[in-house]
Amino acid sequence: MTGQAEELCIRRRDPLAVVASVKETMLALKIGRAKTYELLNSGELESYLEGSSRKVTWGSIDAYVKRRLEQEAERRNRGGRNAIF
Repeated sequence: MTGQAEELCIRRRDPLAVVASVKETMLALKIGRAKTYELLNSGELESYLEGSSRKVTWGSIDAYVKRRLEQEAERRNRGGRNAIF
């Protein structure tokens, strides 16, 4: 599967899927492997090992995006009239 095809599959993820692989997480968040593991190690994303495969909960991915959006909105509100959008 090409990178573009994989990305398309991520955007149309199975609504019943509970977990994602690290690669799916990277594609969904548009971040690299190092940043993904940084988020996993800090507890920002919830995961567990299934055999030798790391699984990340889609719920934690969604929650992370929501937190980041809230942080960005707060940052913009603190900027007042001088904020650059």
